[in-house]
Amino acid sequence: MTFEVIAGPGSDVEEPDWEALIPARADGEHDRLRETAHREWTRIVAELRDAQTLAPVNGRQVLRLVLAYLRYDLAVAVVMREGAVTKAPRTKVPMLSVWQTEMRAAADDANSMEMELCLNPRRRASAGKVQRKAKRVTAADEFRKRGAG
Repeated sequence: MTFEVIAGPGSDVEEPDWEALIPARADGEHDRLRETAHREWTRIVAELRDAQTLAPVNGRQVLRLVLAYLRYDLAVAVVMREGAVTKAPRTKVPMLSVWQTEMRAAADDANSMEMELCLNPRRRASAGKVQRKAKRVTAADEFRKRGAG
């Protein structure tokens, strides 16, 4: 006898509309960003599901984590292209790039969200499993069982 797993309500989180969250850009980069966001969302949700810590309330936190990853990727690209130290626009004095600051802020945001979601290996053991509610059996369910059998 084999059993088939049936996903009930609350076992998954609805993926955001990336087209609404990531607007079209003049450089055409929006398609790559949306694809990256989808890939990261899928990876994170799968990891939470495997650890049995996925719950509907995690959706907004996962969204913030994905957006932090995107911010980090964008900032890294600019820092690698322009350098961590740039010249100030008016005074031409060397200064730390605002993209370097954004890169660090996005990394800190992602790190704290990973900790809260228990995604890093050190915190994984402390994560509590999501308690699924048992299905409530009603009189109508009993009636249907008798009629079908």
